[in-house]
Amino acid sequence: IPGFYGTLPSGEAKIFARGGSDITGAIVAAVAGADLYENWTDVSGLLMADPRIVDNPRSVPVITYKELRELSYMGAAVLHEDTVFPVVKLEIPINIRNTNKPQEHGTLIVKNADYYQSSLEISGISGKTGYTAILIEKGKMSEEPQLRAEILEIFDERKTAVKNILSSIDSLNIIVHEFDVRDCISVLTEEIWDKVPQGTVTVTSDVALIAIVGRGL
Repeated sequence: IPGFYGTLPSGEAKIFARGGSDITGAIVAAVAGADLYENWTDVSGLLMADPRIVDNPRSVPVITYKELRELSYMGAAVLHEDTVFPVVKLEIPINIRNTNKPQEHGTLIVKNADYYQSSLEISGISGKTGYTAILIEKGKMSEEPQLRAEILEIFDERKTAVKNILSSIDSLNIIVHEFDVRDCISVLTEEIWDKVPQGTVTVTSDVALIAIVGRGL
């Protein structure tokens, strides 16, 4: 199944975006009630890290649907993160294989990896750049849940997706996409400051997020 193709309501052919063939194959596997969905690509399964950054990273023999989605969301480019949706309810395993090296087993993606042997403590490390961190500091902030809710509501009203939140007893560090706040960071900071006049607000741009994913974490 080469995938990539669909039609608009008018009947006009439509080429899917990157990852379209992955999802197409998963849909066909689900409809057919397949025992296994083999996804043939140009790599021998999922690697633990980006080979452009880490020399000779190990391949992952077995990984769960949930772990794959986390790694894909954070930048791993082997499969589109939505690929698992058509097959997860039917618990159809996905096997990522290398077209150029068909003798290699690749990576098996399953619902529950407890039944498979693996010597790896983690399943992968992935990351993305282009984030902004907005650090709000105020004494005993952890004791003011209403204040935290009001701060997050500011982002909601601006339809700005919060990608991560780090909190401590005296601070709240909110991570957003740099692109989403590029044109409104000054106004956004002022609105937050209005909520915490006794505190401080610090903005740090060009932040990277790194995710370490594993069943035991």
